[in-house]
Order: sequence, then C-alpha cells, then structure tokens
Amino acid sequence: MFKRLGLILLCTTLHCVATEVLHPITPPTTHAIAEGTFELDEDVYSFDTRFSIEFAPTERFSLYADVSYRFMEYSYEYSTKGYVHNYCNLHTNGFNETYVGFRSIIFRHIGLDWGWRFPPGEGSRLQRFHRLNIEPFVYLPFSKSLLLGTSLRYNRFLEDKNYKPGDEIGIKASFVWKLRWDEEKGTGWKISETALFQTRFHDSKNLNLEEEYSSMDDRYSGFKFRFDVSRSFSLFKVPIGIGLDYEIHKGTLFGFETGHRIGAYFNLL
Repeated sequence: MFKRLGLILLCTTLHCVATEVLHPITPPTTHAIAEGTFELDEDVYSFDTRFSIEFAPTERFSLYADVSYRFMEYSYEYSTKGYVHNYCNLHTNGFNETYVGFRSIIFRHIGLDWGWRFPPGEGSRLQRFHRLNIEPFVYLPFSKSLLLGTSLRYNRFLEDKNYKPGDEIGIKASFVWKLRWDEEKGTGWKISETALFQTRFHDSKNLNLEEEYSSMDDRYSGFKFRFDVSRSFSLFKVPIGIGLDYEIHKGTLFGFETGHRIGAYFNLL
C-alpha cells in the first residue's frame, strides 16, 4: 500500500519535468518532424526519438500528434554515508507519452488548442494518467520576421484506480524570429524560444483513503524553457530543415541537476 502510494506521489509531483515538448505559439501549419533527444532528469539518463506531425487543411484549423519512443533509460546512484554503495539500472525501453489534438482560429489572431495525452507504455515510469489540455492562445505578427505569442493552459486529469491528480494551470509565451527568410521558397533561419510557468493549484487525492486523509499534499510550481534554432532550405522545390534545440526544466544551465534535454531534428514543410 505504502509503496503504491509513494509511486503515485512521485508520478504526480514530477509532472512539470515530463517529456512533453514545448511548441512555440503559431497559427495552424502543416509540417512533420523527426527528432532524437538526450535527457538528464532526476539522475536518470535517457535517449528518445520523437515524431511530431501537424496537418492544416485550412489556415484556421489543424490536427496534430506527438509520439515518442524511449530507446534507453539509465540511472546511477552513489553514496558514501558510512558505506560505499553503487547502484546501476538499465530500464526497459518502449513508447513514451502520446499527444493528439487540434488547433483552431476563432477570431483573427485568437485561437484554441484542445489536446489529449495518453499514458505511456514501458518507456516511462511517470505520467500514468490520461490528461485533457485546454489552451486558448493569441499570436501577434509583430513584424514580417517576428511572431509573438502567449497562451493560458488548463490540465485536467482522469481518475485512475481511485487516484485523482490535482488540476494544473499555466501560462506560456514564445517568439519565432526568421532571419534571411524567403517566403516563396520557405528557406532561411528560424530562432525560437518558448517559456512555460505551470502550477498545480489543488492537491491530488488518494480516494482509497478516508476524506480527511486523502490529500497527497503535492502542490507545486515550475518553469520550463526551450530554445530552438533551425536552417531550412529547398530540395527539389520542397522546403526541408535541420535544427537543434535545448530545453531546461527545474535545473541549472551548466550543472547536472534535474531537467535538461538536447535534441537534433529534421523537419519537412
């Protein structure tokens, strides 16, 4: 019982350091991305591949999906408190979280993003709950080469095995800056940055216990930042691109604390 309770507590309190990718706020577009990422999170090293696709049949509506697969997850612990202890563990690989949803423009530069997250397979020990995400957003073409955006988000989790994670709210902001960009060919440089502040505003509950003991006392607040640079060029008149990104969540820039991810990707359109 206590082991299960501890596992659920770990899963719910570490939500802000999950593998969810921060996307900049843009109007609906059509694109496909394949990416390889290396991550350090809570002294766990992992390597994932991610496939992201968005299809926009019109300029006002798009469908999207994000799927990731974890090839390797490795953890190492070392202690010298009265004795020497070395612990290594190579975890099972498998599918990680999967996200699907749609984005629509309601009025001019105002839109709404509805998303659903499925629990992972064997590729993650966290995020074992279904999640609904509702995110109204606003984007502003500040200039021909600079796009600004901001959004509010609300995360609602589904109850599972009498455990109910607390709901979350957040605010996100981003910019996309195009350098030496050719609109006709879709070629040039893109630099973007996305920041998210997210908080759990009420405690999760273990409904297996009586009401007065059910609260899990797991409220939190946390930041995530993602920096992205890419170069697009034309191949047989089809715009393709390559890029690098770095994401930090609840860590330090040059240390080995929790929450670092670096990736390289290839994108089409």
